[in-house]
Amino acid sequence: MSDLRKQILDGSFLYTQPWFYNNKLALRCELGIGEGKEYIENAFHRAIAIANILFDNKKIDAAFYHQYFDKDGRAYDTNDLTLNIDATVELDRCALIQQEEIDDDISAVKRYISYDVDFATLVNILKHQIECQINPLVSFASFDDQFIFSVYDDRGCDIVFYSGEKFKEFYLKLEPFFLDYDREKIKEIFESI
Repeated sequence: MSDLRKQILDGSFLYTQPWFYNNKLALRCELGIGEGKEYIENAFHRAIAIANILFDNKKIDAAFYHQYFDKDGRAYDTNDLTLNIDATVELDRCALIQQEEIDDDISAVKRYISYDVDFATLVNILKHQIECQINPLVSFASFDDQFIFSVYDDRGCDIVFYSGEKFKEFYLKLEPFFLDYDREKIKEIFESI
């Protein structure tokens, strides 16, 4: 069992957002470039280009998502989040892996995981997320390459690594996509490995 899989399953993965600033080995890439319709189209095409680099064999070991609940135990339904997830991830194949108490406004977050997700599902989720400009908080993992890929919104995505070797390998492949604002910090991480 890979270190990443173990951390996801035992709940020790640090889910604190933004992932780039809260994890030691992380990359941050820019998605939305331009304005208007061009901006959204670029965001989607760049997200898929990054996903193709990360999952070049089209093998996604797991997808996991977060569902937030209010103090009365009702699921938050941000922009029909539940319907969107139902349409793109088969919930009957998902397993609850963690429940965490938050605060008074958001009483809990439940995290679900689904294994062996096909690439078409990833494309559908990202298309819906970016075009509808919602954040369904769905992330995709490769246990072989030890990373999690998460589009945080139409502006960008974070990729968290659990291996310095894999971080360096993908740093070179993804460098053209780096968010300029964080480029220097990413380079410092690369040089420290």
